[in-house]
Amino acid sequence: MISYSTAALGFGRMGPQRELKFALEKYWRSDITSDELLTVARMIEEATWDLQTEAGIERIAVGDYCLYDNVATWADMLGIVPSRFSSLKQGIDRMFATCRGIDGAEALSMKKWITSNYHYMVPEVDECLTELSSNFSQYLADVKRGVVYLGAERATPVVLGPVSMTHLCAYKFNGAIDIQRFALLEKMLPIYSKLMSDLAELGVEEIQIHEPSLVFDDSTLAPLFKRTYEGATSILPDNIGINMVSFFEDVGESNYKWLVSVPGISAISLDFTRGNNLELIQNIGFPGDKVLGAGLIDGRNVWKLNPTVVGNTLKKLGTAGVKTIRVQPSSNLQFAPWNLDGEDNLLSSPAGPVLAFAKQKLAEVVAVAKSDTLFLKDASTKWKCYSTALATDKSVANRVSALTRADFNRPEAFSERRKQQLQGLPILPTTTIGSFPQTKEIRSLRNQFKRDKINKHEYETKIDQQIALMIGIQEGLGLDILVHGEPERTDMVEFFGQQMDGILFSQNGWVQSFGSRCVRPPIFWSDISRPTAMTVREYKVAQTLTKKPVKGMLTGPVTLLNWSFPRVDVSRKEQAYQLALGIRDEITDLEAAGCKVIQVDEPALREAMPLRKSAKDEYLTWTVDSFKLATSGSASSVQIHTHMCYCEFEDCMDAIDRMDTDVNSIENARSDDATLLAFRDIGYDKGLGPGTYDIHSPVVPPVFFIEKKIQSFLDAGVSKENLVINPDCGLKTRNWPETIGALKAMVEATANIRIKISATVSEDTKVDI
Repeated sequence: MISYSTAALGFGRMGPQRELKFALEKYWRSDITSDELLTVARMIEEATWDLQTEAGIERIAVGDYCLYDNVATWADMLGIVPSRFSSLKQGIDRMFATCRGIDGAEALSMKKWITSNYHYMVPEVDECLTELSSNFSQYLADVKRGVVYLGAERATPVVLGPVSMTHLCAYKFNGAIDIQRFALLEKMLPIYSKLMSDLAELGVEEIQIHEPSLVFDDSTLAPLFKRTYEGATSILPDNIGINMVSFFEDVGESNYKWLVSVPGISAISLDFTRGNNLELIQNIGFPGDKVLGAGLIDGRNVWKLNPTVVGNTLKKLGTAGVKTIRVQPSSNLQFAPWNLDGEDNLLSSPAGPVLAFAKQKLAEVVAVAKSDTLFLKDASTKWKCYSTALATDKSVANRVSALTRADFNRPEAFSERRKQQLQGLPILPTTTIGSFPQTKEIRSLRNQFKRDKINKHEYETKIDQQIALMIGIQEGLGLDILVHGEPERTDMVEFFGQQMDGILFSQNGWVQSFGSRCVRPPIFWSDISRPTAMTVREYKVAQTLTKKPVKGMLTGPVTLLNWSFPRVDVSRKEQAYQLALGIRDEITDLEAAGCKVIQVDEPALREAMPLRKSAKDEYLTWTVDSFKLATSGSASSVQIHTHMCYCEFEDCMDAIDRMDTDVNSIENARSDDATLLAFRDIGYDKGLGPGTYDIHSPVVPPVFFIEKKIQSFLDAGVSKENLVINPDCGLKTRNWPETIGALKAMVEATANIRIKISATVSEDTKVDI
């Protein structure tokens, strides 16, 4: 007989109406004090506790709430701070400085959080970090507040595990990576040991230790796990329960065998919505003296649980001998929107009955644990009704099935295409990634149109005025390849999703991307198609205002997929191909309108790549094919750009090369040239636009800084014929003074490098007489 209980691994931190976002931005503008900011944060955190308590969740995470990023918060508390910030006092202002940068000190780099669309800040360990100056006073006070609010039996402190901290860090000095991790771990172990004792003294019954690195195939981590949790150096206290938590993938055979063997671990939380954790338990077994935290409710989507799938998993776990199950979401619920209540547009759609946001997922956790027959039967009925309601039009599916290999390849090789593209541009052509500042005026304009305060003609007239302003600014700055600036677009995914059939949108379904940045992902519910042109009108307006080439700006099919909530009843590959055909049609229309350079952004191609090699290879095949399907219908004279950012691309460079783009503009400012060097190492011979400065920082870079960056690209082996100069991402989050100042510096730095190149060429062509 299986015993059931419930738990959660955390909840969203932005608030039901993005209250934290707005409070953060007010604080950064000095419009509110730190006490006022913390008041908002604590109000939101307590609201999450209330939701979970009212739903009947028995163990609730505390101490996991943060103001910007969980990893950055833990790095600051531990004292893992680069020397360029060491003069700042520990606390939220130092943490914000490391995340956003300050004059004279670049921000930490950003990377995608495992396979999600959330970005975490990468802690840096440099040669100056000889010891850790840790301070957990605020964290312990926050946990204590949670204990008082929820009770010691319910409040469960969350600790970001030390092994994962060593794995998440970037090491800025020479030496074997495993040795550097071990050295950092040795510094952290006494700190964590003291922290665990302090938590035990607060009277809590259990601590969640989140070790996300358990899901990675990295054999060098195994000794670190043993060092941390076994024997004399174990940080685990004897008098308190320890729940070891992983998510987003299975933990692999070796890590699973280790987990079930450690005496001090009383509960093991595994994700049963991704990976093969069920198979590991079936093959190896599960100890009867440990609790299984079963992540049965998917914390990363918006779909109601499927009772058949969940029931089959529970049945197999019982057969495998699991005796005590704690039903819970598969991960922190920060990756799902806050609440479906009030989403009338969604609820009235055919998909509405089978949707569930974070609040609704709490009810699902409790329903599964209590075997609520009525709840589960109702969910099954709703899924059947949804399947019946799906469109019967097979035109999209038929178009996908009719594809041939020729549809995935451009007719000529890059060397032949390049001769036909953008004649007359100077060496090192300058451009931007696409978007310009989203001012209050622009946001107000879109809001007026949305609320029918102005008609379509009035709206488009004012949008065209914004486009004219942006073209004029670029002309004045001296950029070579221009963009229309995207004033009509709220978000690079939302904009396209709103114009495609088969996609739904929420009113308030926001999720955090990083810092105060939130996105509202589309929801795919049926076959996807593009009924009419989406960007051609704005392109035409922009191109009439300048003789310089204007880029058509599109979002690629894989990013549209990965930054949305896709269907769960058909494959992701099928959905990507449907999206690719829509983008292909848009490129055809842009080309017919005279567009000679089109950017198809794919920043998310890498982020959802599975961690296991067999699944990774399959994923990269269909994702690259999706991009090629979208772009291969273009003429050789049309230059195809893409943009990729904030991922580790080193393990998929061959796939990126196979995308066959004419120019790849990559984020570089926060990756310390790692991605650039990866391109160099595979002998990448197409156009490349490494980012010259960090657009996520408010700091305006000086000319010499960008000049040094450009020179480093040339020194790294990027040929001057293939190098394109651009920022590392879009500029929508910056204000106009910052934008103009940075672009002016970029153009001036480029001009200086061109002079140096010209002088070098002249010197090389001198003839002795």
